[in-house]
Amino acid sequence: MAALPNVRMAFCLAGLLLSAPFAGPARAQAPVPDTTRGDSTRVQWKRVLPPLTVTAGRLPTAPANAPTRITVIDSTALARTGAASVASVLEQRAGLFVRRYGETGLATPALRGSDASQTALLLDGQPITDPQLGHLDLSLLPTVLLRSVSVMHGPASPIHGSDALGGAIHLHALRPRSSLQVRGSVHAGAFGERGGSVLVGGPVTDRTSVLAAADLQTTDGDFPYVDEARFPPETVKRRNADRTQRSAFSTVRSRQGEHRLRLSGWVTHSERGLPPSSSTAPAQERQWDTQLRLWGRDRMPLGDGSLTVRGMTQYTRLRYANPQQGLDQTGRTWIQSLESTLRTPLTDHWTTAVGGTGSLARANHPKLDGRAHQEHLSVFAEGTGTYGRLRLYPALRTDAYWMPESRTRLPVTPRLGLNWQPVAAWPSLRLKAHVARAFRVPTFNDRYWQPGGNPDLRPERSWGGDVSLRLDRPHGHIEVTAFAQRRRDQIVWQPTGNGVWSPRNVDRVRALGLEAAGEWAWTLPAETTLKTGATYTFTDARNRTDPTSSSYNEPLRYVPRTEIKAHSTVSWGPAALTLNARYTGRRYVTSDGRQFLDPYLIAGTRLQLSHPVGGVQTSLSLDIDNVLSTDYESVGGRPMPPRHARIQVTLAP
Repeated sequence: MAALPNVRMAFCLAGLLLSAPFAGPARAQAPVPDTTRGDSTRVQWKRVLPPLTVTAGRLPTAPANAPTRITVIDSTALARTGAASVASVLEQRAGLFVRRYGETGLATPALRGSDASQTALLLDGQPITDPQLGHLDLSLLPTVLLRSVSVMHGPASPIHGSDALGGAIHLHALRPRSSLQVRGSVHAGAFGERGGSVLVGGPVTDRTSVLAAADLQTTDGDFPYVDEARFPPETVKRRNADRTQRSAFSTVRSRQGEHRLRLSGWVTHSERGLPPSSSTAPAQERQWDTQLRLWGRDRMPLGDGSLTVRGMTQYTRLRYANPQQGLDQTGRTWIQSLESTLRTPLTDHWTTAVGGTGSLARANHPKLDGRAHQEHLSVFAEGTGTYGRLRLYPALRTDAYWMPESRTRLPVTPRLGLNWQPVAAWPSLRLKAHVARAFRVPTFNDRYWQPGGNPDLRPERSWGGDVSLRLDRPHGHIEVTAFAQRRRDQIVWQPTGNGVWSPRNVDRVRALGLEAAGEWAWTLPAETTLKTGATYTFTDARNRTDPTSSSYNEPLRYVPRTEIKAHSTVSWGPAALTLNARYTGRRYVTSDGRQFLDPYLIAGTRLQLSHPVGGVQTSLSLDIDNVLSTDYESVGGRPMPPRHARIQVTLAP
């Protein structure tokens, strides 16, 4: 039996190789479908690979043509927000809720009533969610290393496998250019905030380009807040909320014959204090996070299509220390994955992507059973069919998970989506529809935590769908979406009666909602431009497990019923003024719906001035966050900072 894991891994690798059918000699360049022509009755082909929105699938699909709603935050939007982390960017611009356990604490997404473990997180198409915890801290992902962030709203397991019940967040890392890139910045702000970044890149040869970047962020986090637990309430300073984070990134892109190669590496190390809830005395808890990722991709023409092979290895280390309890524990996880995808046209109307993935994941922690590992293999097929004004997007994926002392799990996840232009005379109006099945495999903590882990847990399952209406005009677009989802076998940790908590497949959840989003841009007199956008999200997610329970048909905890976000940027010559605002509605903190956190409104502003100085483009920006100095908490007992400012200087020769 000891050789069985090796046999399974050999099977995984064989499946990847077989996913790419044998073909004759490669052609000079693989044609790919031009999906930007909605009025054509045939798939048009061209030799330049268009930009991909990979969160919607492995075939080129622009957000307007996709079967479901996609939010894209490009490099310009990243710069306009002034956000230092992915958590802050999504807070400002995406139609989802970010649960923040304090300014320097854990930050996780909640999309369409799902939690962090039910939202897939990917980096250049590779899953990076921690298999032990089931989530990844978004505050540990600096935006300076990214060129864009995109969000697929709705079930995405037929595309990305486990965890994508609510949707998928895709991070697109920086890419080298064929021209010289040099950029450096420093910043300082309130409560001991300071840091800087540097980026250097350019061509090495006529076929190879490189890029390297580094980022440093540190803060004392000692902001004042009102402690309501005291009598009378008193303004005190946040303690043990300091944080220092260092990140480094490098990537190489090269053309070798017909191969298009890219190899990247990213390492982040963070040390921070863990302040307790606002009414508890500090315990001097500390946490150290280390994350190392190496990933690569090779794309080559094959027959009438292209073959892409990509892989990633990820190592994470989390150390937690609590002097009062005498704890100092370190957990480590490893993930290795490999994927092969063949994209090819079948007919004048259909293009397909077929392939397979294989992965190994394991974890080591003093509280985990030594069996904490799993092997995974999947095969998938996706298609895009174009029939005049109608586009079809079918997909089917089968995953196999081998887990020690547990049944092999074989979830099958189909998807069917469409994008239709209902009025021939008005091609800018599109109707989207999307229905899919999704699942989430239990985390290592769910299965192997001691005491209480349950290796017999079933994967969480769901069916979900949405209908959207999108209108594109020369100055912008607007999209309105209605969605519904039903989840079963949701994993919940419950007391067993002997002082031990254990996870069980018990919960059933129903989520309904409405989303609206739009972005617009105008050119005004005096060389002035105005760009504005807004999102509205209404989510009604309720527990439908036990009709006799006090929590039955009550809203889920920490799922805001309403969120509204708006942003505007006015640019005039060298100056740009950006305004951001977001309203977050009531969040329930108990399962019976009796206690909740009050709604809050947060506003921020960013003024940026740019001017060449001695041949160097110099940019000076001033950010003021929480302009209204709102006293608020994203999560109960975790106060957020009042009004504060940050100044940044950026140099780009």
